[in-house]
Amino acid sequence: MAVITRIRMNEKERGFFIVDVSEEDGSEESLNVHEDILVREELRKGLEVLPEQLERLRNEASGILAYNAGLRYLSYRMHSVLEMKEYLEKKRFGTVQIDYAIQRLTREKLLDDEVFATSFIRTRIQTSTKGPQLIYRELLQAGVAQEIASQAEELFPVEKQVDHARKYLAKQTSSVKNKKSRSEARLVLARLLMQRGYSREISDQVLSEITEFLEENEKNALAHQAEKAMQKYKKFSGRDFVQKVKNYLFHKGFPIDAINSFLRERVSEINE
Repeated sequence: MAVITRIRMNEKERGFFIVDVSEEDGSEESLNVHEDILVREELRKGLEVLPEQLERLRNEASGILAYNAGLRYLSYRMHSVLEMKEYLEKKRFGTVQIDYAIQRLTREKLLDDEVFATSFIRTRIQTSTKGPQLIYRELLQAGVAQEIASQAEELFPVEKQVDHARKYLAKQTSSVKNKKSRSEARLVLARLLMQRGYSREISDQVLSEITEFLEENEKNALAHQAEKAMQKYKKFSGRDFVQKVKNYLFHKGFPIDAINSFLRERVSEINE
């Protein structure tokens, strides 16, 4: 039976002890054991260690390294179980070590996907303009179960969703300014809101608030695109020229009445 021949403090790693063990065949090994394990197993010099106890000590001595790495990882922010597993794998810990670390961290309630999800959602609400559906997708990517990730909608009040969507939309109007017809601009902005995680209802509400901008923007965009079209088809004249420009603008999504009105005025200016 193996016997503990010496126990000494590990001066390089706080809270750890080096336990020297001599086996029946004369071989020796040193285990780096955390003080919690030392107390729990009542380890002392001269203690005879059963094979199954020695194997447990080996696993825990190995697993405690992964556990400590996990603690350091959690010191920056909370993480999901999957994030922890992937982090420890990148640190080249083995399966046994990772399982030990995750089980212990979970047992000590330092790893809890439900608590992590709640914290994650509230942080996103406070620090970003992401909508609930995008937050939900991010939680799924972090390995959180669907039923837990669905809290994103429940914890995100509708009035805050509208406020966040409004702020996000205000930053995105530059992407269509003086470039798109009203219908195309609305489609582009609605798509961006959807990608940002907002529902159709929220998108429609905030888009309805910028009707005046969309109308004024269409006038400016029509003038800008018309100038481009006239440059493109300047080798044509008369009806051919007008029809080419008109088709170009129509395919850009501008209303035919607005196109005709603009062209009548613009062509008359050219002819004067």
